[in-house]
Amino acid sequence: MDRIISVTDRILAWVMVILMGILVVDVVWQVTTRYVLGSASSFTEEIARFLLIWIGLLGSVYAYRKNLHLAFDYFSAKVTGKRKVWLGTFIHSLIALFSLLVLVIGGGYLVQLTWELNQVSAALQIRLAYVYSVLPLSGLLIILYSAHFIRDIHQNEASDEIPEPKPSEAV
Repeated sequence: MDRIISVTDRILAWVMVILMGILVVDVVWQVTTRYVLGSASSFTEEIARFLLIWIGLLGSVYAYRKNLHLAFDYFSAKVTGKRKVWLGTFIHSLIALFSLLVLVIGGGYLVQLTWELNQVSAALQIRLAYVYSVLPLSGLLIILYSAHFIRDIHQNEASDEIPEPKPSEAV
């Protein structure tokens, strides 16, 4: 499982870098065409919007993996031993359950619906199902990382601390 997590970390980091690079180029092109050429490019706003969706959702996965998300540490700082293990397991299980219900199942339903209705974007004429496919993808990644965190918690049960995610060697 550690090998899968390591490869996923690297891929996720590089995808985020590439998407951010494309977003920067897209916005620079939009500003250039608007102010230098006097006419804004018709597709750049839509590309930026879709990239922000992907960056936002994949960024939340990345933040969860690196333990950079918002959290209430009050209770976890107060408990020790078995209670801390139970609390960590409970928290990561709730996150996995939320990801399953909202992102994987709900997002999967949205992807399926937009695919069946053949909804396409206005400027680019691409299927919106491709844009929305990041919902179940990010949900599956969060579930993978939740399982990894829970495994680490139980492997380190003898210690008094819930393990922090190991920093990735990528980017």
